[in-house]
Amino acid sequence: MAARLTANAIAAVNGGNLDLKPIVQVLDLKLIAEPQERYRAVVSDGSAAQQALLAIKLTEAAKSGASLVPAAKLVSSSAMNSGNKVQNFNVQSVYRPPSNYKSYGAIMKNEAPARVIPISALNPYQGRWTIKARVTAKGDIRRYNNAKGDGKVFSFDLLDSDGGEIRATCFNAVVDRFYEAVEVGKIYLLSKGSLKPAQKNFNHLNNQWEIFLESTTTLECCPDEDSSIPTQHFNFRQIIDIENAENNSIIDIIGIVESINPSVTILRKNGMETQRRILNLKDVSGRSVELTLWGDFCNREGRQLQEKLNSGLFPALAVKAGKVSDFSGKSVGTISSTQLFIDPDLPETCILREWFDGGGKDASSHSISKDMMPGLALNDNRKTMSQIKDEGLGRGNKPDWVTVKATISFIKTDNFCYTACPLLIGDRPCNKKVTKLASGNWCCDRCSKEFEECDYRYLLQAQVQDHTGVTWVTAFQESGEEIIGCSAKELYQLKHQEHDDKKFGDIIRRCLFEQYLFRLKIKEEHYGEEQRVKLTVVKADKVNPSMESKYLLDLIGKLCT
Repeated sequence: MAARLTANAIAAVNGGNLDLKPIVQVLDLKLIAEPQERYRAVVSDGSAAQQALLAIKLTEAAKSGASLVPAAKLVSSSAMNSGNKVQNFNVQSVYRPPSNYKSYGAIMKNEAPARVIPISALNPYQGRWTIKARVTAKGDIRRYNNAKGDGKVFSFDLLDSDGGEIRATCFNAVVDRFYEAVEVGKIYLLSKGSLKPAQKNFNHLNNQWEIFLESTTTLECCPDEDSSIPTQHFNFRQIIDIENAENNSIIDIIGIVESINPSVTILRKNGMETQRRILNLKDVSGRSVELTLWGDFCNREGRQLQEKLNSGLFPALAVKAGKVSDFSGKSVGTISSTQLFIDPDLPETCILREWFDGGGKDASSHSISKDMMPGLALNDNRKTMSQIKDEGLGRGNKPDWVTVKATISFIKTDNFCYTACPLLIGDRPCNKKVTKLASGNWCCDRCSKEFEECDYRYLLQAQVQDHTGVTWVTAFQESGEEIIGCSAKELYQLKHQEHDDKKFGDIIRRCLFEQYLFRLKIKEEHYGEEQRVKLTVVKADKVNPSMESKYLLDLIGKLCT
């Protein structure tokens, strides 16, 4: 038990009370150099302090380190002229100062699990946190080389029950630890990662932070399914909204697949080949858009979509994280983090299907892709051949866009395509004309590169006519494929390599005397000193009798009012 100091002991001794045996505290000791060793002390009763001279017989007691002194006799300076002196014949150590700290081992850590918090509440200033989320996407391992040497990295996206999304990234040794453990669709408890600002050049998620996994990170798979966490989160935008979307922005869209082109091989500038496949999506906004599939998307989802279309089905397609391009109109392309969902189980799919089956299939839609005038719908600005000439279309400073219902009466077959550069500039092929060298390689002056294989692109010259007149039009790659029904490379090989004139002729004849709705770009061009109006086909759709009848009935109705 701790001893108590004698209250007001200093005042009592100085007042002459010589019978008091108080307990005081020694605050300081100082050895005095005299013929014999003795100590001067500072003693305290808790409220007052007083210097005191210890008797010689107490020297050993002072050396023992006693701090609380039960004094047998205290003599004041009035009794002894040498200052206050403590005379204690029975000194004992009542209390010693605490000993110096020494280590007794590691401090016990709090190993209780941190509470689960929403992804939206994460910030770098939190100490311990845990999130519970589903993996919605997982990237491949990418290797890199920089000033620090070689390395590898992979990322995966997480979604929690509140709809919060965040990307988790692993580097080097952490990649080896977690890559196989992470599976798309499974739910995990994740803790002990570091939060850093998201790199928006690579991270499209709506979160300013990104989790970097470390050697101390824990990732625990939850064995039980949690239906409160959705399998995917979409922020769909209608196709009509893409017209005003910024170039290179990342968006989610959903639509009905109208058509899909064959997959073609594209040669990148680094000499590596990749696949490209183009399809068209339409939705309830009355717009359609070109979606470009790159790489594995062509043979994976692209092949599934092709099979459905061949079976007479028009599948719904949801695009998660597509990239907007404004090259020659607005289009959307896949990137490494893009995800495609065919006929997904979503409310938006049901709305699309009900609209499409209820008349949307035959409804007109305007393509926001290619070189189209913004806002031009299928039957907007419908003209005849004679009106194009009589109204002087295309002779202004800007091109005119019109729709013409006409029949193909003739197609030139001498030079229906050209050899083109397949190298990519950004996410689009160069497409400039290339020349063949003596070595057998092809050379592009624009890219200053040589390559073994070139691309073949349509440059169709066709004569079209309606009931008012006849004219020549030019159809480039995409519109050429819509007219001919196969790629320019396939048609070129048929004519110049297989020399199958019969099959080649059958393909051409099949296109003749078919009625199309041509979307035309009309612009006056200069050829030397000559000015000539050029008509370019940017879209060719075979006339749908049901849609055309509806258009004519609507037109008659307007004339009657």
